[in-house]
Amino acid sequence: MKKSTYLSLGLLLLVVVWMLSGIFANTSEPQATTTSSSTSPNKPLQKMTVGVQDIESEDVAREIVIQGELEPLREVEIRAQTTSRVLSLPVEKGEYVAAGTLLVQLATEDRIARLKSAEAEVTSQQLEVAGAKTLQKRGLQSENQLRSREAALAVAEATLQTAELELEYIAIKTPFNGILESRYVELGSHLEKGDKVALIIDESTVKAVGYVSQQSAGQLLLGQQVHIRLLDGREASGELTYISSVGDPQTHSFRIEAKVDNTDGMLNAGVSIELSITTGYEAAHFVSPAVLSLNTSGEVGIKSVNEDSIVNFHPIKLLRTGADGVWVTGLPDKVRIITQGQGFVNVGEPVTEVPAS
Repeated sequence: MKKSTYLSLGLLLLVVVWMLSGIFANTSEPQATTTSSSTSPNKPLQKMTVGVQDIESEDVAREIVIQGELEPLREVEIRAQTTSRVLSLPVEKGEYVAAGTLLVQLATEDRIARLKSAEAEVTSQQLEVAGAKTLQKRGLQSENQLRSREAALAVAEATLQTAELELEYIAIKTPFNGILESRYVELGSHLEKGDKVALIIDESTVKAVGYVSQQSAGQLLLGQQVHIRLLDGREASGELTYISSVGDPQTHSFRIEAKVDNTDGMLNAGVSIELSITTGYEAAHFVSPAVLSLNTSGEVGIKSVNEDSIVNFHPIKLLRTGADGVWVTGLPDKVRIITQGQGFVNVGEPVTEVPAS
């Protein structure tokens, strides 16, 4: 047992010695290379040639740009307020209707008879009260008896009011100008109180709706102009009317709304849009994304040359995008940027400049 243990320890020692000898052999090799290279004669440094372009800053709008959609200014789901059967449907789905237009006519059933009965009861109770007052003045009837007659009259009047409302409820009308977006009943349908009848939407003004970050929400003010662009290229503008004070618990974003005039009816609720809101102006430079590079710290920036043709690096921030490039901040007002060869030169290195092609 001891013999095998000694044998294992011996093998392990041989492996360690072999590994160490390999490490020492590898570390000695670069030293020899470095020594040989240090004996080579010094040569004059050859400057890299780079393409350059002179650019100047411009005042550019600082914008918040988000995706959103259009919503109707108002939408109301109309429900039945009484129980009856559908007699007629004068308006078709999708039609424009003015406020007060009859949408659904329900059957009268016995409502007229109940109304007449209630009217007769009110008349009868009014006579009873008048007679009770006369008798009470003559001392032939007590105050309590008069109050009882007056209470009966109040009940009769309440019954009459209910009968009048029941007759009114069988004519279901639109509450405002709008479009009959949906209709949930058909001829002959039996409706119970509370059943859905129709959906009316008002698109004379639409709401441009979107969600912004907490940081962006702090830059917005009610009344600011909001520019919207539809997917088909059409554009419109409106006014910021709502900024949520409570963020969405899932996304931590804040809902905003802008009212957009739509009297011509060209904007439809439900379509996707892009909202842009100008929050100020800032000096920026327009450059091609191809000139952007990274420094040793991983910062995005642009390389330039100074009056001595020495390479500089300027960390930048993206302000907004354009059709053919990007607007960036962080550069001097007037600057000569490297547009070709920037990937082959380092900060502090002298270069030969040629105008960018």
